[in-house]
Amino acid sequence: MTQSRMLIDLTQDSESEDQIMTKPPRLFSANLAHREFSSTIPLKRKSDRDSDSSASPLNAYTSVLQPNNGNINNIQATFKVKRRSEPYTPSPALESGSGTDLCVVVPSPSAQLKREIDTAEYIHDGELIALSQKFYPTDALEKRAARGTYPAARSVKRETYPFRIGNPGPFLTERERKPVVQTLCESLRRKLATIRGPPVTVAPGDEERLAQSTSSFEFVNKYKLRNGVAPIGQEFLAGCSCEEVCDPARCSCLTQEENSNERIIPYKTSREDSRFWGLSPEFMQRTSMIYECNALCGCNERCWNRVITQGRKVKLEIFFTGTRGFGLRSPDFIRAGQFIDLYLGEVITTTHADRREKAAAARNAPSYLFSLDFFINDDTIYVVDGCNFGAATRFINHSCNPNCKMFTVSRNHGDERLYDLAFFAVKDIKPGVELTFDYNPHMERVDKVAPGAVPCLCGEPNCRGQLWANKKKRRERF
Repeated sequence: MTQSRMLIDLTQDSESEDQIMTKPPRLFSANLAHREFSSTIPLKRKSDRDSDSSASPLNAYTSVLQPNNGNINNIQATFKVKRRSEPYTPSPALESGSGTDLCVVVPSPSAQLKREIDTAEYIHDGELIALSQKFYPTDALEKRAARGTYPAARSVKRETYPFRIGNPGPFLTERERKPVVQTLCESLRRKLATIRGPPVTVAPGDEERLAQSTSSFEFVNKYKLRNGVAPIGQEFLAGCSCEEVCDPARCSCLTQEENSNERIIPYKTSREDSRFWGLSPEFMQRTSMIYECNALCGCNERCWNRVITQGRKVKLEIFFTGTRGFGLRSPDFIRAGQFIDLYLGEVITTTHADRREKAAAARNAPSYLFSLDFFINDDTIYVVDGCNFGAATRFINHSCNPNCKMFTVSRNHGDERLYDLAFFAVKDIKPGVELTFDYNPHMERVDKVAPGAVPCLCGEPNCRGQLWANKKKRRERF
């Protein structure tokens, strides 16, 4: 087997500043790196100071490239380089063996490089690692994060700073700065102004108290549907085919009596004013759902069967009652059967209602929850919460002898989970008389209030003594 040797001369690419020679033309080719030599390479490259100085460097390079140059030891003699007496880098020797051997001729360092090496400082940080911690710190990100999280507190000697009393700024001297109570009162007035219909006011002297207790309460004009509550699709809704004004005898929005073709008519006109439509005395004795016309009906907005849709017609006033908190009354005369207002709030699921009721009981706060369980009475029903969002009816107190009653009203006849809770007067109410309704009409009278029960404070002669048998409010259907 033929043994081949390969020579790579790095001195041609990295010339020192002391190797003064003239580069020959581009005579090197790929054959130099892959030439076959028959004898060994010397251990180091030496300068021939005794050789003929007139020998041309070009001739020396040319002799290296001759294919039949003889012994490879002559390569060392061909380099005619003027050098100083410093030692130079030895080249590794080639060991004989089968196949192809590789020899690399490494250039000796220049004088400038030697001076830099001699004057270089050895950096040692203790633990030997791949990089210097001074120039390449491995914990730079951690230190930067620590500095940026909490800036270091400055050490200040307070005794070195003189204490000077100057003129106070405008924050302390501004006489027109509004007190907090005044700001809350202005916010309450803005909230009341957003309510649709006749004005809702506050009794004189009670505005500051109401503003403080309702600072987180918002008045709304319709339900606020929360997560988990979805109204029925429009494709399931329908209306009557009446024209202009509905005919009570054939309006399809009205329900029929059981085992009869007669329709249940909830409203009738007043004897004193034919323009007034309110609940009939017969219907006020019922617990039926009121079905009103809607936007899909053929009748117009002046239809007699759109009492709830036409909105509130009476003025309301919120006032402080004393032991029973705030109450609601009207400066107007209210006829029996007249619509007063809707009970509004957030519509939530029973799961959220239980959580809110539990939280209210933990802080001994009242709850304002009413279940929409007229058609369905299970855990899938929706609940109206008037604690943080609602109407002025949120302030109606309980009475065992009420002058108002809550009725359920449906304007979307196909939706059995979402409907309105409306207050109607069940008797004539004089101006300034407090509006009340029965929170728990199914509660029986007791001679002694049970321990832990919610007491009744209505003060009526027929007072039942308690509202609920325990502190947890029962969300009854009204």
